[in-house]
Amino acid sequence: MKKTAYFIILLLSFISCNKQTEFTLKGKIEGLKSDTLLVYYQLPELKLDTIYTEKGQFEYKINPDTFTIFSLVFDSLGYYPIYANKGEMVEVNGKTDSLIVNGKGENEYLRQCLTSLNQATPDSIGIKLDSIIKSNAFSFTSLYLIDKYYVQDSSPDYQKIKDMINGLSGTIRDTPYMMDLQAKIEKLTTYKNNQGIYTLQGKDREGKDFNWSNLKNKYVLIDLWASWDKKSIETQDSLVSILKALKKKKFHVVSLSLDLDREAWLKASQRDTTQWIQICDFTGWNNRIVKEQSIHALPANFLLDPYKRIIAKNIRGQELIDKVKELIKRDEEKEKERKKAERKKKRK
Repeated sequence: MKKTAYFIILLLSFISCNKQTEFTLKGKIEGLKSDTLLVYYQLPELKLDTIYTEKGQFEYKINPDTFTIFSLVFDSLGYYPIYANKGEMVEVNGKTDSLIVNGKGENEYLRQCLTSLNQATPDSIGIKLDSIIKSNAFSFTSLYLIDKYYVQDSSPDYQKIKDMINGLSGTIRDTPYMMDLQAKIEKLTTYKNNQGIYTLQGKDREGKDFNWSNLKNKYVLIDLWASWDKKSIETQDSLVSILKALKKKKFHVVSLSLDLDREAWLKASQRDTTQWIQICDFTGWNNRIVKEQSIHALPANFLLDPYKRIIAKNIRGQELIDKVKELIKRDEEKEKERKKAERKKKRK
């Protein structure tokens, strides 16, 4: 009897201790493109995780050793940071573009800032934003606001961004979160039209290594997907009609899966997707292209020219068909002009 009582006390003590160190995020988000939600950690280290949802509802628990920041990623640009402290809970509800977040500390401060900025007029939002960032140099929320309102702007003012970052506290600037943002800014500022994907690794369904030489002198669509993402499976299925429309063109598709499980990948790629190249390297979100191109959500794709340079990103449907036809027609006209010039030269 004494042993049983001791065990119960020990168990209750463990549960109580666990609650004090555990951080919980729960809620319901409408408008998710799949039943998974990407989690991108920015502090104390950069890493990825996944939350599985059921009709948008979820509960996610971690045991942070120290103050932790992770973001819920909704598409290639849209994300919302969550600040995790031991023993706290944050609730997230609403739609992906209008979340209602209830929490303490930095979470509450971010909510107040966004509410204030959303209520500002177009003429006053810039002044209010600058004031918030400059007066809160020690806040990670300022870092998020710089990214959301300045870095992601359609025409970023990189000198202003640099000045604002330099105005932040040293404790903020010496973090993986800041380093990640600076890498993002550097990539944007140095972006050129000839940026390309020159290395692509993975094995096909037969276990053979992918070889670029098989696609020489062709336009290539690299399509990223995963068996666990419903939206990307739908885009995979839509590629059948794309290939049919471009059947006799110099165009090919390579589907790169972010699956970790070989059997799940093989099963999901058994349908009509055998009409084109299917590869996987089983590294998931750690895939080289995913990291180099800062991909945070599926589906995603890249249209490459015959020199493997990126022509377009996330292009689908009729827009993709028209673009490829236009490019090939342009190449054919150039080739005609070249041959015409050669014949003219020979006659001289």
